[in-house]
Amino acid sequence: MTVPADLVDDAAELADVIKRPVDLIELGQQIFVVLREVPLPAGAYKVERSDALFIADRQYRCSALDMFWTEIQVVRADGTVPDNAEQIEQYVERSWRRFSWHRNGVWNPSRNGLIDHYEFMQDRFAKDVA
Repeated sequence: MTVPADLVDDAAELADVIKRPVDLIELGQQIFVVLREVPLPAGAYKVERSDALFIADRQYRCSALDMFWTEIQVVRADGTVPDNAEQIEQYVERSWRRFSWHRNGVWNPSRNGLIDHYEFMQDRFAKDVA
């Protein structure tokens, strides 16, 4: 099977915007979007950068992106785990910290995509440390 064209295009656009590599890994019906070395809010977490993971599927853009995952070392600078980020899961032969942080809004396939989900993730990190 092939990755949906919209997802390929959106991954390339996101990589250009964030100046970081974005990989697409197919596994069954899921498509794992791996963002490499994403910067985190300065001084807020034990690490300055982390790979991030979004999970899409073959219905991308029609099916909403939800949550995101980071490397397991992403904990606050004081060592505490952010709320709703206690779960460690295995995807694409790696351990990931699941941030069960949800949009709580409407997903609109005509305007929401990878860049929007990236901005959602960064906004949530900023709120976590505020």
